[in-house]
Amino acid sequence: MALRAATARLRAGARHDGYREFREQVEPVLSARPRVHRFAAVPTVGDPATPSAELAVAIDPAGVGSVDDTRASLDAQTVAAAQVLEAAPAHALAATRAPWVVLLAAGDRLAPQALERLGQAVTLVPGATVLTCDDDVLRRGELANPRCAPGAAPDALAAGVQAVGPVALAREAALAAGVRAGPAWGLEALVRLAGPGAAAQAHVPQILVHRAGRPAVDEEAEAAAIERVLGGVTVERPAPGRRRLRRGLTAEPSVEVVVCFRDRPRLLERCVRSVLERSSYQRLSLRLVDNDSSQPAAFTLLERLARDPRVTIVHDRAPFNFAALNNRATRASTADFVVLLNNDTEVVTPSWIEELLEEAQREEVGAVAPLLLYPDGRVQHVGAALGLHGYAGHPFGGLLPGQRTPFGAASDGTRNWLAVSAACLMIERRKLEAVGGFDESFAVGGNDVELCLRLTAAGHRSLCLPHVVVAHDESASRDPEAIPAQDYRRSRERYGEFRTVGDPFYNPNLTLIDTTCALRSADEAPR
Repeated sequence: MALRAATARLRAGARHDGYREFREQVEPVLSARPRVHRFAAVPTVGDPATPSAELAVAIDPAGVGSVDDTRASLDAQTVAAAQVLEAAPAHALAATRAPWVVLLAAGDRLAPQALERLGQAVTLVPGATVLTCDDDVLRRGELANPRCAPGAAPDALAAGVQAVGPVALAREAALAAGVRAGPAWGLEALVRLAGPGAAAQAHVPQILVHRAGRPAVDEEAEAAAIERVLGGVTVERPAPGRRRLRRGLTAEPSVEVVVCFRDRPRLLERCVRSVLERSSYQRLSLRLVDNDSSQPAAFTLLERLARDPRVTIVHDRAPFNFAALNNRATRASTADFVVLLNNDTEVVTPSWIEELLEEAQREEVGAVAPLLLYPDGRVQHVGAALGLHGYAGHPFGGLLPGQRTPFGAASDGTRNWLAVSAACLMIERRKLEAVGGFDESFAVGGNDVELCLRLTAAGHRSLCLPHVVVAHDESASRDPEAIPAQDYRRSRERYGEFRTVGDPFYNPNLTLIDTTCALRSADEAPR
């Protein structure tokens, strides 16, 4: 019932009335203070009186609407533009002396606070060279289709999850970047200026631009731009509007899948068979950690599985502690990479190891996870957002992978997250060891989020790849209510301001009380 009600609310939010309620009752509270999201950092929330840097505005006459409409919105700004130009972006950057330029298309209308909030972002994050914001579309006099993006997220941007909307650029940095003219100018400028780790990008999570229409995208030109800027990648286009970056494998490292279990032989056999029989990767082994099983059928199964040379069976009779079990198992492994896998999972994508490896082999990447689906095809996990449900939760949980929300869809492409689930997680073993493995003071829940936060602090980002699918009967092998109070206490301590101030890869316009990625409703008190 709760899921159906939440889904109904998501659908209502997509209608004009639901969005109007958000704009009238929720957005004014959320937008009362300037807020800026940076890559993997606690969001910056400033004082309303934060000084606003001066910005010029460039209106590209080639937009789908009227230049006059855009100019009219400038008259209603809470701070004035330093200069207004009518020119294509490259010409506008060369024609002005203003340090920052907001790039709009004819017909785009700025929300009254737009220039003030963008200018305050320049003040609050002095290292940025490119600013992005949220937007919506004005159709037949009604605002609709809000698009609430994650904060600076380089992998999501490259994959097309974060579409290129209105941006503000630091003029000198933009001119020095040498972006070539063409249909992918906006994307190339954004990627170049943001930098490989998006350290120079800042996102203002507020709907500041009402667009006359979202322009058509030259997907071939954008794919070529990504390949040109990033280098060493090949961009595939599996579906309209989607990009998949392929890096290939730099070597053929050894990979060991670690499965901890107690009894439940049918679950275990399904999991093991899927790993051994469906996986296409050759240098693959399996470590089964038996945590004090007692059922005769489990011992019979282990006896049979032990005949496979790829399988190692370990009997660990210590009291159940998920973190400790996995730590002991991974420390005993000699593989280059390890995959932590729940026993209530089933491999769906045969190339899952190769595709996770393509990302996990990157030095800047730590934990990599697939899309986890319930048996009925709904999303169980495609990443974790801190603050959801008060601690951490799974955006898109319970939705179909392609279901649209203001935050996009689960299947849109690779996303950056602060954390991913250890129900299926690949990591290079040396990176895991370097941060000390799991924190064993988390006995059941929260240990994967805390691990990913330490990996992030060490310079290793977390990713989820929705084109890699693993089925997951969440909690089929344990009691979901059995998470001890100490785990919640440790989560409050370790998640810190990400839990309270916000998650930079989520968006504060979205609900924190369910996983539908719907806009906040009037009955949810904004923070």
